[in-house]
Amino acid sequence: MATSDSQHEDQRFLVLRSFRDLPPALLFRGLLDSAAVECSLADENTIRMDWFWSNLLGGVKLCVRKADADSAASLLDQGVPEKFEVEGVGEYQQPRCPKCQSLEISFQGLNKPVDYTRALLGGHLPHSRSLWECDSCGYQWPESNEKPPANLLISASSVLLIVMTIGTMLIWTIAAVRSVASH
Repeated sequence: MATSDSQHEDQRFLVLRSFRDLPPALLFRGLLDSAAVECSLADENTIRMDWFWSNLLGGVKLCVRKADADSAASLLDQGVPEKFEVEGVGEYQQPRCPKCQSLEISFQGLNKPVDYTRALLGGHLPHSRSLWECDSCGYQWPESNEKPPANLLISASSVLLIVMTIGTMLIWTIAAVRSVASH
């Protein structure tokens, strides 16, 4: 049985979207996989090994068959659902921006390396707490209005500093004993 050129054309893969970073590409591939749309990510492994190549290669490319392109595009263009059912929990209501009521929001946590290093070295507590940010209007608001204990990071850093000091003293003592024993 001979196949026509149009059948071959429908089986060809085409790039539906490109992503600079791997996480959103994996998220959209998972969405298409869950809808049983055959897809693949081009340049995924290269960019996974060294993200710096992403701009040079044109990002991670989400590829689908030409025959599935319209249905895949409509799946990817769906908005964020206002609410959905979670098994064992019940209905989950998506958070909204308090300013513009948009569902297009993202969570911005603390800059942990900077904030924890500052606390470890006895610096002041971080000015920012975990924040939500609206991708539509740029408004930011705290995750919660509850404040963390005032001395939480300072006490944790003090304990860590004491442990590090004791460890260093132990290492020096052992080195001194070995030095005396060897002479």
